Amino acid sequence: MFNVDLVYSSLSDYLYEIKELIQFEAEWRWIVAEVAKVNIDRNNRCWIELVEKKDDIIVAQSSAVVWESNIETVYNFHIKTGLELQAGIKILFYGKATFHERYGFRIQINQIDPSYTLGEMALRKKEILERLAKEGLIDKNKLLPMPKIIQRIAVVSSQSAAGYEDFLKILKENYSGYKFHIHFFDVFVQGDLALPSIVNALKKCAENFSKFDAVVIIRGGGAVVDLQCFNEYEIAKAIALMPIPVLTGIGHTRDETVADYVAHRKFKTPSEVAKFILDLASFFEVEIENLVKSIYHKAEIILKEEKSKTKNYEEKLKKAVESLLKEINSHIKLSLNKLGTKVFSKINAERDKISIAKHLFQKNTNLCINKEAIRINYSYNKVISRTSKFFVRANSELKSNLNALSHKSKSTILLNSMKLSGYDDKLRILSPENILKRGYSITYLNGKVLKDSKDVTIGDKLEIKLYKGKILSEVQKKEDKDGESKLF
Repeated sequence: MFNVDLVYSSLSDYLYEIKELIQFEAEWRWIVAEVAKVNIDRNNRCWIELVEKKDDIIVAQSSAVVWESNIETVYNFHIKTGLELQAGIKILFYGKATFHERYGFRIQINQIDPSYTLGEMALRKKEILERLAKEGLIDKNKLLPMPKIIQRIAVVSSQSAAGYEDFLKILKENYSGYKFHIHFFDVFVQGDLALPSIVNALKKCAENFSKFDAVVIIRGGGAVVDLQCFNEYEIAKAIALMPIPVLTGIGHTRDETVADYVAHRKFKTPSEVAKFILDLASFFEVEIENLVKSIYHKAEIILKEEKSKTKNYEEKLKKAVESLLKEINSHIKLSLNKLGTKVFSKINAERDKISIAKHLFQKNTNLCINKEAIRINYSYNKVISRTSKFFVRANSELKSNLNALSHKSKSTILLNSMKLSGYDDKLRILSPENILKRGYSITYLNGKVLKDSKDVTIGDKLEIKLYKGKILSEVQKKEDKDGESKLF
């Protein structure tokens, strides 16, 4: 039951007391926090969500506001730092706690110190550079040899970046007609998605480094905060560990990013990167031309020396050949005379041998032919005799087999006819008409043969078919029994 003597307050009264307490106790002070969210409304009021993180975990969070009367501090922050007030940056502000009965707790910001944010970013950049130096990554990519010419280029940039268009235009419209093969990796170059997309693109470049001569990272300028992703440790490490040279043309002339520090070569703009690549191609072409000229010059000297040597060799060779030919001709004449005598003597001897061999061959051939004729005639007569005997015996066996087969077929047909006659008698005895003639009947329920008393209920109409006629009946009583019925 409600106690009427209980002292209580309304919500508005209680919150008003809290408001009075906070306004009495709160004082203006300098506070450091990270911006999580920013929104400037149509009435020129800036609403901010502030957080404090420890090991990437939010340990404190509060709403804040810059009223229209102090909005100049927001614009002044942008002018002095080149940064938009946006998520991810730390600020030092002069603020005070406020409370409203309806809108709750909020920190009122009166002033923002631009120098603190710039110092915080510089300090973080310094810490990352020191870590990279400690890990031996600052000069790792710089120690790689620069290719004589860069034609297969992996470009890490945004499709919409103006610097990317300038880069392509310079390479494609070069007067020397150099051809370049561009493999484009489309990434975000600012915002929360910039870091993972760039790291992922650099990972793919490293996995396929054999397909490229170099990696080019370009952006095309922007505010300091827009370039903060290029000060991240993960991107710098991926650049340092790239197995081929990395060139940067981020487009920031006032300061170097961490990515610039670890890259093989850094350039102020994407256009300068393109010009450097064209210069390499031009230097390589000049080097090739110089090598060609040097080869031609050395070839001319060698040819002159060889021509002189060849002329001397020709004279010596000519004399040696003439002397050798005379000696060979003398030997050939002598050898021909000796050979002619031996050949004629050998021919005569071989001619006598051939004549004797021819006579013996004809004699032996006639003897062999006569022997083979006698043997063939004997074999022929023998084959004719054996073939006649075989056909007589085969004909006798065939007639005997035909008689046996005919007798067996008649016996089998007669036996099967008797079996069929017996089956016909059994079928006739078991026909439904003969069964009904012996006094049996067939009971139907709704046109279907009734086999089980469980399928009918009291009052069902049954049709009983007899050998002659049928009976219509009604079920008045039934007895159910499981299993098959035994008539006898």
